[in-house]
Amino acid sequence: MAAGERFSATLLANAGGGSWLSASAPTASGKTFLVLQWLIDQLSAGDTRVAVYLAPTRVLVSEIETTLQGLLGKTKRIEVSSLPLRDKYEAARAGGAQVILVSTQERLHLLANVLGDAFSIDLLIVDEAHKIEDSQRGVILQDAVERASRANSKLKVVFISPATQNPEALLTDAPDGVQTVAVDSDAPTVLQNLIVANQTPRKPKLWNLTVRQQGSTLPVGTLQLASTPAGLRKRLAFIAAAAGQRGGTLVYTNGAGESEDVADLVSQLLPQPGSIDPELAQLADLARKGVRPNFRLAPLVERGVAFHFGNMPSTRHRGASRDWPPKWTRAA
Repeated sequence: MAAGERFSATLLANAGGGSWLSASAPTASGKTFLVLQWLIDQLSAGDTRVAVYLAPTRVLVSEIETTLQGLLGKTKRIEVSSLPLRDKYEAARAGGAQVILVSTQERLHLLANVLGDAFSIDLLIVDEAHKIEDSQRGVILQDAVERASRANSKLKVVFISPATQNPEALLTDAPDGVQTVAVDSDAPTVLQNLIVANQTPRKPKLWNLTVRQQGSTLPVGTLQLASTPAGLRKRLAFIAAAAGQRGGTLVYTNGAGESEDVADLVSQLLPQPGSIDPELAQLADLARKGVRPNFRLAPLVERGVAFHFGNMPSTRHRGASRDWPPKWTRAA
């Protein structure tokens, strides 16, 4: 069994009981999707009436809500809501449609305040759980978990973290007598190919691509860059533009400012479009009117390039994320 399969099997085997579980795996490894599938299975089995998925930002709340709605399809037995509404909670408790509340920790506190002694959830999933140590989010998040635990001694809790060294540390506050399980892996739970770009000796415009899998490498092609890039940021932009000539390239950068700079560099390497896609024109107009007239995203969008990050206003972030597959020529 592959490492990713072992991680998935261990996670699902231990998440089914009444335990507190802390799962750690690399970013973009598929662990969130795996947990969402398991969450739906828990409600479909009838064991859970009210589940809460805690996410640190409104952007992530929106993404999780959309993913869950897509997985559930047209079923009316389970509702998904990013608004902690009392009527949905009470309907689920009264035998109506089960509910998954996707929320920030602050909104969970609001729901608990409204419900008072009636507040009780069956299943709590905490995404980005390692941020419980943050000075800003940590105190509120810790209190939210403890509050939910006090309200229901049989509460199931699942913590999801990126690759951390000690996922078991999140389980120290579990009530006495509750089984705790830590699942740790540095292996991806979905198939991933790592492609490495290396400059051809004495030919700075030619970059060789090799795919690296399980210790072996396989050449897959050569990129011809527009010119000789100087510096890491320019190399990243030039390679992204060249690799995405027939489709698109998603580029990860270190921080918001760098993502804007790389996107700007990529846009300079593209030919001027003959016309602007109507949907991209609408998103650019929204950026100018909703943020500021000179918002850097707007002219890039019109050229088929975007950047997005967690601190971007949520409507623009959703637009950039939503339109990426069919619309963007390049993206940073």
